[in-house]
Amino acid sequence: MAYRYLGNKSRLSEWIVDQVARHLPEGGLVADPMCGTAAVSQELAERGYDVLAGDALVFPTLHAKARLLHRRQPRFQAFGGYSEVIAKLNALPGEEGYFYREFGDEGTPLERDTARLYFTAENAGRIDAMRNFIRQAATDGCFSGLEHDLLLHDLIMAVNKVANIAGTYGYFRSTISSTAARAIEVQPSRFSFTQGAHTVINGDASKVLAEHQVDAIYLDPPYTKRQYAGNYHILETIAREDEPRARGDGGLRPWAEDASDFCYKRRAERAFRKVMEAAKARFVFISYSEDGQLSPKTLLSILSDYGEVFVSTQEHLRYSSNSNAKAGTLTEFLYCVEVE
Repeated sequence: MAYRYLGNKSRLSEWIVDQVARHLPEGGLVADPMCGTAAVSQELAERGYDVLAGDALVFPTLHAKARLLHRRQPRFQAFGGYSEVIAKLNALPGEEGYFYREFGDEGTPLERDTARLYFTAENAGRIDAMRNFIRQAATDGCFSGLEHDLLLHDLIMAVNKVANIAGTYGYFRSTISSTAARAIEVQPSRFSFTQGAHTVINGDASKVLAEHQVDAIYLDPPYTKRQYAGNYHILETIAREDEPRARGDGGLRPWAEDASDFCYKRRAERAFRKVMEAAKARFVFISYSEDGQLSPKTLLSILSDYGEVFVSTQEHLRYSSNSNAKAGTLTEFLYCVEVE
């Protein structure tokens, strides 16, 4: 699943689960309550673990459901099949709705004098049409809940391929790129059909962990000052199927209530302690970058208060969302806490 996403662990998921497997045999229940794109959740499932995935934002839970919860090809009986409903979406003519107005390059935003160039006018209008189709078909009872969530996931993946952004949705490019100029096209998902007992929950990690006893926990907290709720506001709007007031030049949805303390240097230690104190598991694995708000030495000191800590490292390419960002490689730390 190709995805422009801060901290995406797709390239590290095998290594991460290798470390989990050193301590926990397959068949155990692993919580991934900050699942993001759910790459690690899927790797855990494919390696024989039961997975409890979740996230504080809604759109990552759609990705987790698409990766974990399908036991067979979705039927979409009201439309004759999965490929048929995808074809229906792709054939819809555009509509001049919320996305056209607020995020299309010919739009007239309510809180900006000029258009926001997140999408071409054609793509923005088609996003409006697809959103309306999915919402109305769900209201009419044409989908199961899982089918409905899958189509929203598929739409998000299609949107991500034609978004006129440098790396996140915090702002748009000044001109329409060649990638963004392509017509949006929804593609059907591919499924791994794993056999484990999987669950997906939308909620704060600390609250989710406090309510569930598991064998191990994998945590992938934000490590930079960039808030996911702000930087992925458009994807969250698609997932929530709402039309919030698009604020400021960037058109952000209200996101302060979804802000993560992990993104603030002065609050990060408290955030780590809060989630560790909520954990009900023998093992807690934490993935954290050398670029994080807390230094490796500081984080090791914090985690040592909760049990014996084992540290593994892996070099990988640094995520870059613009030409001014640091290049090269960086070290990813994986802390394993055997809780006392």
